[in-house]
Amino acid sequence: MLDLFPSQKKRFQIDMAPLIDVVFLLLIFFMLTFAIQGQGLAISLPEGEETKKVEKDIIVKIDRNNKLYLNDRQIQIDSLAAALGEDLLRRSDKLVVIDSAPKVKYGLFARVLDVSREAGAEHFSIIK
Repeated sequence: MLDLFPSQKKRFQIDMAPLIDVVFLLLIFFMLTFAIQGQGLAISLPEGEETKKVEKDIIVKIDRNNKLYLNDRQIQIDSLAAALGEDLLRRSDKLVVIDSAPKVKYGLFARVLDVSREAGAEHFSIIK
C-alpha cells in the first residue's frame, strides 16, 4: 500500500533554556545568601550597666481553709497590715499579689484587700 500522506509527526524536544535560567537564578541566590566566616563588620559594643536586682513580689495567699500566708509564712489578719507596711516601705512599685483559692469567703478576700490598701499598696494583681 502506498502512503500518500506521509505522517507529519513532530519529534518532542524539551526546551532547556528555562531550566538553565532557573538553575542559574538558584545558584546566584545561594551564592548571595551564603554566610562566609570572617565576613562582616568588626564593631565594639559598649559594656552594659549593671541590672537592678529584681524585687520578689509580695504575695498574700489565702488557702481553702481561710489561712493567710505572706510570702510563704503563715500570718494572722491582725498582723498583716504591719508586715505588709514594712515590706512596702522598701519597695518602689507598691504591688501586692493576692492569690486566693477558688472557694474563699468573699469577706476575707475583701478584708485582705482593704488591709493591703491601708498598709500602702497601690497596685494589685489578683490570682484566683
